[in-house]
Amino acid sequence: MGSNLWDALAAASGSVALAFIVALVLGICANAVLFFGSAVVVLERFARGARRWSSAVLVTLAFAGLLGALGTDEESVEALGIPWPGAGYAWLGTSAVALLLLCLAQAGTALLLRLVPARALALATVIGLGAGYALLVGGFDQFGYALAPVVVTGAVALALRWRRRRNGVVGAGFDERLAATLAAVLALGVVLPLVLDEPALPVGSAGATLLMLFFALVVLGLLPRAAAGFVDAQGSAEWFIARRYLFAKRRQTFISVITGICVAGVAAGVWLIITVLSVMNGFERVWREEIIGNRAHLTIHSMEPIEDYRGLLDKLSALSDVEGASPYLDAEGMVRGQGGSIMGVRVHGIDPTRIGTVTDLRADLLPGSEHALENLRPRAASDGSARAPGPSGSDGARAAGPSGASDTGISPRSEAQPSGDRDNDDAAGIVIGSQLAAAAGVGVGDTLVLISPFGGPPTPLGPGPRLARFRVAGVFQSSFFQYDEVFTYVDLAAAQEFRRSGDVADGIEVRTRDYYRSQRVGAQIEELIGFPYFTRDWKEFFPSFFQALKTERVMMFVLLTMIMVVAAFAIVVTLIMMIMEKSADIAILKAMGATDAAIERIFAIEGTLIGLLGTLLGVVAGIAVTTQLGWVQEQIEGITGIDTLPAAIYQFSTLPWQIDVGQIGIVVAIAMVLALGATLLPSRHGARLDPAEALRYE
Repeated sequence: MGSNLWDALAAASGSVALAFIVALVLGICANAVLFFGSAVVVLERFARGARRWSSAVLVTLAFAGLLGALGTDEESVEALGIPWPGAGYAWLGTSAVALLLLCLAQAGTALLLRLVPARALALATVIGLGAGYALLVGGFDQFGYALAPVVVTGAVALALRWRRRRNGVVGAGFDERLAATLAAVLALGVVLPLVLDEPALPVGSAGATLLMLFFALVVLGLLPRAAAGFVDAQGSAEWFIARRYLFAKRRQTFISVITGICVAGVAAGVWLIITVLSVMNGFERVWREEIIGNRAHLTIHSMEPIEDYRGLLDKLSALSDVEGASPYLDAEGMVRGQGGSIMGVRVHGIDPTRIGTVTDLRADLLPGSEHALENLRPRAASDGSARAPGPSGSDGARAAGPSGASDTGISPRSEAQPSGDRDNDDAAGIVIGSQLAAAAGVGVGDTLVLISPFGGPPTPLGPGPRLARFRVAGVFQSSFFQYDEVFTYVDLAAAQEFRRSGDVADGIEVRTRDYYRSQRVGAQIEELIGFPYFTRDWKEFFPSFFQALKTERVMMFVLLTMIMVVAAFAIVVTLIMMIMEKSADIAILKAMGATDAAIERIFAIEGTLIGLLGTLLGVVAGIAVTTQLGWVQEQIEGITGIDTLPAAIYQFSTLPWQIDVGQIGIVVAIAMVLALGATLLPSRHGARLDPAEALRYE
């Protein structure tokens, strides 16, 4: 009975949690649509006020310069297949293209604003957006996503109709007609999945194209022209009144306090988002550099072991974009620690003379292991008493194995000899990670036995394990625990003997002059060496890791944006309170001949100034705090006495950071969309105020 009740409660809680998540997502989408649509309406009002060509020119040039900064991201430019020309030339080229697009978009926007009335333009916009969304979701057979907005907009239209009839109004208002039209257009997305037998890519692509064109027209055409109209509003009566309202008199101190809270809320949201995203960018940069340092920029593989790897190295050396290349051979093995525990390791055979040109292994060697790569070959061989195995060595030099030990095994005590036993000059060297060295209890000069589960002497139970003795030539420490615990490096000839593969390589590691161009260089290499060779660049080795970082960054961005959403609702409340307080002033202005559009502009300017001030303070604070994170961390550690980032755990003692101009631009855009969208409803409420009613009790 109790278990059944518990199962029922668990199922109910799961359903409630799912419903809450769905409601949260729908709420976020509804708020996004509400604020974006309101912001577009406010931008249209400002754009119609643009008069001076000088303001339009200055704003267009400023927007072109800001958009040009988006082209200074080397990774994004290289991903498009465009050779990186340098930051300066990239900015100039992107700015020139942006300037051309801005001029074309603003010309089209100005023509629309001049020829089409505001209500007709709003109706056409609603039809275009609705059709684009309906084609997108309907073409891809997303019935649920198509039905939800139809239900919502239909409910809004019915609610407006019910309110109209309750007030005794006969004709439908513009808002009601707009909602009904949008619901009818969105219904197309519900019909398409029922008519089409399977998802239609052309239909969905047409909808996506329509939405992208609208968004581009808003960003490149309407937004710059609205900014020019906002600049032209300076010196007007609306600007003067809005500025005076921001600094209320003594009896209206409460409204001034609320206005300050709105500014602080917007600034805090912008500041936190910039700082958090910059820190996450810094972590991603650090991990990317560490991964690239421990691995080559790209690797060359084949369907079978590569025999002519020396010839491939000669071909690669002729490429100008290749900085270094080194063959490698991988093998799997095990080592036994002092406590008898068995640990699996990855044996990476390398060319000691070339590995420094493709990875940062030499820089990761700990003190006392500086010459470990030169000591990978047996000391006896380096003294001339035996032939040193290497990439050019023959199989005859490896008849006794890399250690000279037989395949029958050795005693357990010889698996990790103390450093005092130096009778291992005939053993090949091995470089191990710091974590593996601590777990196995060995250090530089000690003997380490690798165990291969295959190739040993036959036993009644099958082939026995094969043992090979190595000398610990050095210890490395990277920033990745997994590397230090698993990876070991030996000479290529020793790896070939351990795996008994012959004089072959599994692949060739390549370092390019610019790791952002690794994919393009890989294509050049494939074209040069042909089939059956293929390449893999560094992005393909850890795709889930970098995707997880991006997902975390997006989630943090969405969560922190809620701070700005709360501040936007505070702007709505502040403006409504301001309108209630200034109702007599509004009535007098309307009695003196002020139009509804002028009243709307007053409060739209006020809300925009609140958003601009908060956004400016947030950007300055975010950049200042981000660049001084080291000092902030020192003060926190000095006050609390806690080491916030132990170097032994995180491999760095201060928070890394990297400011992304594109991300700052997105944050600023979202903050201004919320601020502009928050001004529409209060400003329309103030514009519809009846002067007689407002002055009745004055």
